[in-house]
Amino acid sequence: MAVRQFEGKKHAAAYLQYRVAPHEFIDRLVALNCFHMSKPFNLAVDVGCGSGQGTILLAPYFNKVFGTDISPAQLEMALTNSNPPNVSYRQCPAEELPFPSGEVDLVSAMTAAHWFDRPRFLQEADRILRPGGCLALMSYTMDMELEYGDVSDTLNHICQESIHYFIFYFFFPTQVDVRHEGVFS
Repeated sequence: MAVRQFEGKKHAAAYLQYRVAPHEFIDRLVALNCFHMSKPFNLAVDVGCGSGQGTILLAPYFNKVFGTDISPAQLEMALTNSNPPNVSYRQCPAEELPFPSGEVDLVSAMTAAHWFDRPRFLQEADRILRPGGCLALMSYTMDMELEYGDVSDTLNHICQESIHYFIFYFFFPTQVDVRHEGVFS
């Protein structure tokens, strides 16, 4: 079940002012996880975008970036950003993404997936991602379980393994490959 918090205008304003935007993490995410995709990257969807700090960070890498959030107040704050021309926002739940099947290169959720109805969100991400697309769930911790049919254990294993490699990569920059293909096949 999805959790609906952070929807008030005061909270959205505080979120815009104080939420950490992981610039370096986005650079490394794209370098590590998207290098196998052909460039230019076309479409990214940042789910649970809040006030849009992470959404904006995706703009240099994609022709079009959509931030989605359930909260009108959060999206109102996102529109106060200096948004690049290739960034737009849509109001919708994470479990009902208004994008065509198989057309999205990157689905990201930056410190938001723990609030989603994760099985339904993963089904939506699977639906809208193009073959070879990238699902990136970013979090300060990995204290959540992912459930998606018979690949649940694989998804959780990938997340735990990826955290290990990302920690290693941040402290010891080296070429680390954390790609996992065919999870949803």
